[in-house]
Amino acid sequence: MPDTILITHSSFARRNTAPADTLRAAGYALRYVTAEELQQELPDVVGMVVGLQRITADIMDRAPRLRAIARFGVGTDNIDIAAATSRGIIVTNAPGVNAAAVAELALGLMIDVSRRISLVDRRVRSGVWRGHVGTELSGKTLGIVGAGAIGRRLVKLVQGFDMRVLAATRTPDHEWARANSVSIVDLPVLLREADYVSLHVPLTPQTRSLMGEAELDQMKPTAILINTSRGEIVDEQALISALQSGVIAGAGLDVFQSEPPVDSPLLSMDNVVLTSHIGGASAEAFHAAAQIASENLLDALQGRVPKHVVNPEVLARRR
Repeated sequence: MPDTILITHSSFARRNTAPADTLRAAGYALRYVTAEELQQELPDVVGMVVGLQRITADIMDRAPRLRAIARFGVGTDNIDIAAATSRGIIVTNAPGVNAAAVAELALGLMIDVSRRISLVDRRVRSGVWRGHVGTELSGKTLGIVGAGAIGRRLVKLVQGFDMRVLAATRTPDHEWARANSVSIVDLPVLLREADYVSLHVPLTPQTRSLMGEAELDQMKPTAILINTSRGEIVDEQALISALQSGVIAGAGLDVFQSEPPVDSPLLSMDNVVLTSHIGGASAEAFHAAAQIASENLLDALQGRVPKHVVNPEVLARRR
């Protein structure tokens, strides 16, 4: 029986089969699985291509021959990296692959919340012909928290709106900031001055609940919060309170602390636009992510060093 590669993301190589064909041509069998099927014994599995499903130590132990996990995307907070490292399993990702898709959604949420496009759409469909006096992006201040690939792409997108841009980032790149007319500031300054705050940081112990009650209180009452990164970066209960009490004007959320959000007050708020973690879900991003994931996986399984290794200490151990 051939060695098997598990695919946990249903969109992997669906529209463009080239990445899957590459893996099959190398002699591997591909098996698309559900979250429930991941709980079964996986004796023939040597590699995985994973989306947002949680890959725990227990799942790894169900696949005793597992040697590599390729993230179909960027963030790896759903993978137990420490468990993979201790078991000698290489973990890779595809940094920057969905930057355009996520940045464009962030911009779309900014416009939607500002003009209440989704709200008015619902009214029209229900027979209510009533508009909403919104606000323009033009001339406003955008604060981006995290100036990686996605944040930088968003900066490019808003240049046509003549927005002033502030950035709070752990690793300031002053040359890039000067070239793009971005002011590097501390987070408190950004929160006080921005009309839109857009979050673009990975989920780490340092960024968990980065936006809590104290941070939301520093924002303008007319400001809008955009989150297309990870739900846990925002204290959701504090955000709900801030939206209900008028501490901030609105929010555009693609991610939540619990997905999907169930019985959340956010679901009934007219000043909030909600999407279902679709930030990176474009045909272009999916194909690029599949291509990189397949290349990373083949390199890891065939003894080469992948381009995007999350836990490089495993490579040192193998050498």
